[in-house]
Amino acid sequence: MSDATRKQATVHTNASFTVRQRPALLFMILKVAATEATLELGLAVVKRRCTETVQRLSRLGAERIEAGEPYDDSHLDLEPMAKMRAAAMPRRSDNATPGRGVNVALTAIWDIAKMSAEEVLLLVDRLRFDAADDDPPDTPDEPPPWADPQEQMRAVMAKMTVPPTEDRSPKFLYVNRLSDEQLDRATEEAYTKARRICERLARAGGQRLSDQSSIMSGSSPSFHPQQQKWETLIAASSYALREGEIVTDDPRATNITINLHVTFQLA
Repeated sequence: MSDATRKQATVHTNASFTVRQRPALLFMILKVAATEATLELGLAVVKRRCTETVQRLSRLGAERIEAGEPYDDSHLDLEPMAKMRAAAMPRRSDNATPGRGVNVALTAIWDIAKMSAEEVLLLVDRLRFDAADDDPPDTPDEPPPWADPQEQMRAVMAKMTVPPTEDRSPKFLYVNRLSDEQLDRATEEAYTKARRICERLARAGGQRLSDQSSIMSGSSPSFHPQQQKWETLIAASSYALREGEIVTDDPRATNITINLHVTFQLA
């Protein structure tokens, strides 16, 4: 094989640089629901409630509010155990159905980059209070501790016959963002570290670096098992995460890591 066709030897490595950054955006995902005798009435009521909620959130400083598509109770986002209980419940007849449930998810966004940590906490507390459910679903009362076994069993059976409901409590997520200057500096620091490692590896093999052949980059937060769920909630809106942005449910500063994979040819 000639030198021209011989495969070029390469060396590659991974390197990263971490920046600690406070959130820049606050996302509030809120479920608006209505249960009426007919689907048409349910749609009209949930539309009116969405309009009222949008007006309240706008007065509280929301910069953008989006309404998702309406869906009925057959598509509720239930927890796994609630789904199992719903599947095990006997089907009701049409005459026993109390009404048609309609649901809409609202997503509101606040710019909190210039707010202090105390101001963010106060804002979220105010939003939680404003979004409190004025008409929570009815649930059977707990029997007193001195109740006899028959009463306790009746209470357990009553709970099992109550249809599971979707968690309508508001969800708060935070987008942490690096500025262009921070992103450039983090990338430069990670690249410098990667080149230094590759030079050391090349010297160990009695060679030196030639040309850079490839480089790949990406950003990531500290691992959290709910990370995919958070990103899915954000993806339900029209907001698209950019390079150097991550999602968390923590209002405090978060580590954003810029990762590089760099490959050099050896001379």
